[in-house]
Formats: sequence, structure tokens, C-alpha cells
Amino acid sequence: MAQRIEVEITSEGRLKMEFSGFAGDECYDEAEKIEAMLAELGIRARVLQTERKPGGQIEAELGLEEKDEAGKIPTEE
Repeated sequence: MAQRIEVEITSEGRLKMEFSGFAGDECYDEAEKIEAMLAELGIRARVLQTERKPGGQIEAELGLEEKDEAGKIPTEE
């Protein structure tokens, strides 16, 4: 899956960003870049809450599959 960032500004002025397809903490780096870009425009944004997606959802977004103990992808027979 390609990397994707969805940005929503609520009617209360809150900024919500959802990152898909990022490995590890890459999404935090991207969020900092977005905050810096907004600051250059005179918009102050700060993180109030973060939620880490479950491992299975992250793996699905990255196109990873579960592997067995030997490092092989299980197949259905």
C-alpha cells in the first residue's frame, strides 16, 4: 500500500491526521513536518492525542503477512 495521510479539520477547529502505510515511527516524523509547514503559514498546531494502530492493521497497510517460526508465510492446503 502506498503511504497516505488523511487530514481533517473539524468544525471546532481541531486537526485530525491519519497515517496509513508508514512503518515504525515514520508517521511521527511526517506529522512534525506537517506541523512545521503549518507554522510557516502562521497556523499553530500541537498534538493533543495520538493513537497507535494495532500491529495487524499496520502489517496489512504495509502489505506484510504473518510468518511462521521458520520465517515462511503459511499456506492453506
